[in-house]
Amino acid sequence: MPIFKAEKIKKQELPPLLHPPLIETIFEIRWQLETDEQTGRMRDPSYPMMYGRLYERMKKDFSIIEDLPSTQAHPETTPFVPRHRMRKEKNGYPLVQVGPGIITLNHSKGYSWSDFKALALRLVESVIDLYPTDAPLLNFIKAELRFVNGIRFDIARENPLAFLADKLHMKIEMSPEFNEQNILNERPNALGLNLSYALEKPMGNLGISSNLGQFDGKPAIIQQSVIHSFGELVPTDGSNFEPWLEDAHEVATSCFGIFCQGELMDKFCGG
Repeated sequence: MPIFKAEKIKKQELPPLLHPPLIETIFEIRWQLETDEQTGRMRDPSYPMMYGRLYERMKKDFSIIEDLPSTQAHPETTPFVPRHRMRKEKNGYPLVQVGPGIITLNHSKGYSWSDFKALALRLVESVIDLYPTDAPLLNFIKAELRFVNGIRFDIARENPLAFLADKLHMKIEMSPEFNEQNILNERPNALGLNLSYALEKPMGNLGISSNLGQFDGKPAIIQQSVIHSFGELVPTDGSNFEPWLEDAHEVATSCFGIFCQGELMDKFCGG
């Protein structure tokens, strides 16, 4: 059973970031699909009609449409996989992705939380409005808010464990015997860290990950904070999604502020 602290630390406001490390912000919701008892395949009674009607509703703001590679497969073989993309401008953000049982909102650099939240709520209401009334009741089964950041890091010159400890305040230590009893370089040449914690507000889970990757074509640590709720913990309507989004954003903001405090935050603020 999850154990939560009775007292919460007062949350801090982030300073304005002149050089934000944001790669992408993603909001995703999923809803329950029908399952064929004989074939085991999952079917979305709202697809593809919802996609067409959603485009008609959103085309003033998202006029560029793309079919994704997943459209080459039958919809019932690709449940919860986006099949279509709607963009505000060619190759640009924000963008909306739609598929059987799933819709996502993606944004990148230059996003504002207030605009992102308003658009996310607009999409939730659209799904509720456009879901067919002659189908089983709409049942949301997943809500997720994800922040992906890229933090410059050169593994050829820096020790990833030292970087995590000194810059990101995530300390991982190996026993001295590990190096003493093995012939190896004390500096690891790969990094893949994944942690998950139960959350009280919003009810769900917080996932933290750090992996080596690329950011703007240069080596970086890709740092992710993911807040997600499943099943009965998912909001049921638009009015309940708003506080869920605010709580999830507060968690992500707190994580970013704690991990990047000090030297990294000074750099992001233009110092």
